Amino acid sequence: MENERILPMHARLEKALIAFLFIVVYFGIIYHPDEPVFIGEFNNKDGSIYVVRGVDVLVSLVIFFSVVYRLIPEMLLKKRHLTFLLTAAFILALVSAVEYGLDRIVLESFNLPTGPDEISDKMMEFPQRNIYYSTIIPGNLMVFVLAFLFGLSRDWIYKSRRQSLLLHEKMKADIDFLRSQINPHFFFNAMNNIYAITRRNQDAEAGEAIMKLSGVMRYMIYDSDVEAIGLDKEIANLEQYIDLVRLKFSPDDALDIRFKADGDFRRYRIAPLILLPFVENACKHGLTATGDGYVHIDLRVEKNRFQFRARNPRHEAQESMRKHPGIGLENVKKRLALLYPGRHVLHIDQGQDYFFVELIIDFEESSC
Repeated sequence: MENERILPMHARLEKALIAFLFIVVYFGIIYHPDEPVFIGEFNNKDGSIYVVRGVDVLVSLVIFFSVVYRLIPEMLLKKRHLTFLLTAAFILALVSAVEYGLDRIVLESFNLPTGPDEISDKMMEFPQRNIYYSTIIPGNLMVFVLAFLFGLSRDWIYKSRRQSLLLHEKMKADIDFLRSQINPHFFFNAMNNIYAITRRNQDAEAGEAIMKLSGVMRYMIYDSDVEAIGLDKEIANLEQYIDLVRLKFSPDDALDIRFKADGDFRRYRIAPLILLPFVENACKHGLTATGDGYVHIDLRVEKNRFQFRARNPRHEAQESMRKHPGIGLENVKKRLALLYPGRHVLHIDQGQDYFFVELIIDFEESSC
């Protein structure tokens, strides 16, 4: 849901087109400049019918947009059926009452009859107010049903397109992986051979680094070849990567790396390797060759909401690297948009001397 509070251009055009169609339909029905039009007590003799139809358009758009862009995605699709029904009934009752009240105001504003026995020189035939008002609720129900069908169709089309895009991205990633892949068995056999050499030479530090690198690579090559993995395993891999980074520095370096994880991560599943690029960037840009700087990473999960935060400083010596950023973050943004549409917030803050990333994911019950 990165910056989803800012409506995408295509969605704005969609709303504008819907509003235009409503205006055309409502006013096209009653616009007859060459002959008088009479609907209830409203007519084109004094323009009152156009005011009333303007009110009808606004009410219909409120119903339509509420159902399509709020009730269906935020309630119905999240299986909050009772909340959906109660909210829909409340909106229909409220807008119908408002529509009735505004119509009464129009009657008085145009000096038209407001009582059953009143007569006006602007009347063109016998009052039919009761018939007109009796159509308010059925008309609003018709708009509601239309919005309901449109919203479900729109969601189905969106999900189909997103699924196709996911398959395309996966195929592309698989091809890229095959192009760059070395034989995993050869790789791990070579790692084991190098590890044996370090043990023979009693180089415990190098041996530890090789074992941790082997663990990270094993996770990336084998364990991550799934759509979702246990959040606890993803975090364990991040900790293993952090341990690998620590081995780069001398024990005498004033290293400030904080990795804090709070919550029961075993209950949730997440897309593999979705967090690693943030940790890699924090370590790459937050620490100098002598260990100056800091990397602070905090993870928390509570009530189906996962929060990831990473903060690191910006060093002048690494300014050239920031001018040519890698594609890791852009790929993560695309994956988040595809995997967690409407259920994530990604906030990146680049201050004068710091870099801060916050990712929030709302897990569905099925991911637990």
